[in-house]
Amino acid sequence: MEIVIASGKGGTGKTFITSNLLYYINNILNVSGVGVDADVEAPDLVLALGGVLEVINEEEIYESRKAYIDYDKCNYCLNCINVCNFEAIDLIDGKPVIIQEFCEGCGACSIACPLEAINYKTVLTGKLITCRTKYNCTVVTGDLELGGRNSGEIVYRAKNLAHKLCKELDSDLVIIDAAPGIACPVISSLAGADYLIIITEPTRQAIKGMERLYQLAKYFKLKIGLIINRCNLDLELSSEIKSKVRDLEVEFLGEIPISHEIVKSYVDMIPTLALQTDSEIKSLVRYVIENIINFVRLK
Repeated sequence: MEIVIASGKGGTGKTFITSNLLYYINNILNVSGVGVDADVEAPDLVLALGGVLEVINEEEIYESRKAYIDYDKCNYCLNCINVCNFEAIDLIDGKPVIIQEFCEGCGACSIACPLEAINYKTVLTGKLITCRTKYNCTVVTGDLELGGRNSGEIVYRAKNLAHKLCKELDSDLVIIDAAPGIACPVISSLAGADYLIIITEPTRQAIKGMERLYQLAKYFKLKIGLIINRCNLDLELSSEIKSKVRDLEVEFLGEIPISHEIVKSYVDMIPTLALQTDSEIKSLVRYVIENIINFVRLK
């Protein structure tokens, strides 16, 4: 079973929900669920689960190519600079120099070069890091290199690795913390999934992101649930979201208000459900997480 936590917009609380869901599954239900941090450009799920306790495996991925110049062949005609749409080639001391972080490996410069002085080499795209976190959760993190590409491929590989780990743990449960937006890494996260949990908030930007993500999820024929985070930020917009949920036949799983206790636990890298308190907000977070569990029929 694959459950994707996504939003269509950054900063709505995806990782907050994912980390508490993983904590609940592994420590309260005592079910072995593997997490995937699919926000490969800025992964932080491990931090929300207390940080790395043990690195289990680290795998380098080489899927990108970058241009390089053979200066023994180059006649400094500068055709390459003129055709590069990514401004990845700069003129330094009269020589064309490729800025590796900007190079997309598109091939335009090598085609424009009259002396075949530009070739390509395969470079590190990113890493898959499997670790055990402080709060007893196994997480596969996709980590894209600076200027790297093929983020969707890294997410795909991270998901496959998570499923292999599940088999070793006699489980089939993968929880995916998706990237913001609806681009390649999110599409890769949704492909093959069973459930999507949309995390939104009462702002116009978040509602727009929610609607775009919903359309994408319908293409994949996913079962969809929704949570409103920071629900008291704008009560009128929260009501509007609930109306949209009813119209779209999406399962409403609950709402969580703004809370200094949640902010502090997040900053301290402690899942809210791991706090040694019996506060009202902790009970509410647990209620929402249990709604997810019931929605995906995990119990």
